[in-house]
Amino acid sequence: MLLSVYTSCSINYLPKARVLADSLKRHHADAKVTLLLNDVVPSWLNLAAEPFDRIWQPSDLGYDLAWVFQHNVMELCTAVKGRALVRLLESDQADFYVYFDPDVYVYRPLDPIADYMGDAQIGLVPHITKPEDTEIGIQITELSVMNHGTYNLGHLIVRDGPQARAFSKWWADRLDRFCFDDKDYGLFTDQRWCDAVPALFDKVQILRQPNIDLASWNVNGRRIRQTLDAGDACFVVDEYPLLTYHFSGTGPGGKHRWVREIFGPTNGALAAIERRYEAAIEGRQQSKLEDWTPGFDFFDNGVPIPAKVRQLYRKHPELQAHFPDPYRVNNQSCLLKWLRGNRPELVNGIHLSAEQTDRAFVDLFDPEFYLGRYALARRDVVQLGLFESALDHYIRIGSRLLFDPNPYFVSSYYYECAGKLEGASLRQLASPQKEHTLLWHYLTVGLPNGVEPVDQFDSNWYLSTYPDVLSVFSDGSLSCPLTHFVTFGDKEHRMPSKTFSPTVFAARKDIQRAIESGKARGPFGAFIALGRVPGVIDYRLRTD
Repeated sequence: MLLSVYTSCSINYLPKARVLADSLKRHHADAKVTLLLNDVVPSWLNLAAEPFDRIWQPSDLGYDLAWVFQHNVMELCTAVKGRALVRLLESDQADFYVYFDPDVYVYRPLDPIADYMGDAQIGLVPHITKPEDTEIGIQITELSVMNHGTYNLGHLIVRDGPQARAFSKWWADRLDRFCFDDKDYGLFTDQRWCDAVPALFDKVQILRQPNIDLASWNVNGRRIRQTLDAGDACFVVDEYPLLTYHFSGTGPGGKHRWVREIFGPTNGALAAIERRYEAAIEGRQQSKLEDWTPGFDFFDNGVPIPAKVRQLYRKHPELQAHFPDPYRVNNQSCLLKWLRGNRPELVNGIHLSAEQTDRAFVDLFDPEFYLGRYALARRDVVQLGLFESALDHYIRIGSRLLFDPNPYFVSSYYYECAGKLEGASLRQLASPQKEHTLLWHYLTVGLPNGVEPVDQFDSNWYLSTYPDVLSVFSDGSLSCPLTHFVTFGDKEHRMPSKTFSPTVFAARKDIQRAIESGKARGPFGAFIALGRVPGVIDYRLRTD
């Protein structure tokens, strides 16, 4: 069986794409493998030495920089898939044209897919094939499928024919124009479009076999075992030989392992599958490249591109026409200069160093407040000893329950305000690590985009108004502006923004009582505690 296989990624996923190619070629030496590399290629990367038959970048598919700029890295890596499929159908002679996500591993020859496909020209793999029977299963899988689409486009199998070509052109057109992660408009990159494919096209096969696209979201209820065979062909799923495993979430976040430990904590075969894959990608430079920041995330002078700038550029064709190379920065006419003159609030975000981010995460967590405020946390940490500390409870559970890490961080307010920003998912049911908390999201995504965790606090304004704060922040002594205000500023009656006057509120009896009782540190803290900001209600009415 002759295969034309393609995958799409940026450089941080290159080790996984290499392992995909290695595993495929082991079973199909004559397969042609195409990599869609959606990144700025650094000088040290020798593309000729990569294990792919060819490498296409967005420009090779006819995309210009104005189009690339409109997409974040996930949107970009998925948006190119449709046009690439059109080209592969036109240029390659193959029995099947297959898209695999870069974090897929091939365990055996893929010949059985010919039988699975029958005479179909389009093969879709559903995320799940059985109803969940537990609350956590519904939360983690079924609700996620509702958000992200019925079919997992980490696998797509196509046989050339009229319906396949009609589908590829339709899909390419939709992805060229609408491949965005915007769930309010029913979009999740390339994936949600394919919910409509069985209704729009003939010759469509839904591939429900359990040995294709095995992944963390569908291991629940499947019987996975390991035979005595020491090679790749030693894993069996519901008595089907395992063909492909999709390691979505394997890497720095560890989501895959965390989900597997929920649904298969004692399954030695799953643990062996993970260990082998982790060893394989480590052998292909996983540790070196996993934290590589995509080059298209920056203007060419190194300034990060905020999500709101991409969205503004995307919505205004006149900006695209006037700045056809939006990445370019010069002293004449460039998008960044225009933004600084006309929309300065979009590019004046505050970016913390890695060291400041780590310090701010600890500085802004108040364990005394947290345990005093939330009876559930107090029981779990103090009485039952289920968690090492209040911070451990917040990281593993509290953030997802919208518990506030300190009196000045209103999680429900921040959750609403930051919901459309790029970056770590908000309130996600993912691995219990600090990188998946709302507090970390604020420090790494919200703050650079000007989104604050409480109404009427403005970090930029605070720094520009108080030179002494700016000085200690600039030299790295201060982790972030909110840290200063929480620790000192409110007590000193400093203004959190130009819209809130501590002097006016300090004269109010209810504000004075809140401060005198120890419920608040200063006028603004009392204002929050009394339920005068969005997302907060009176402490007497709040429940866990």
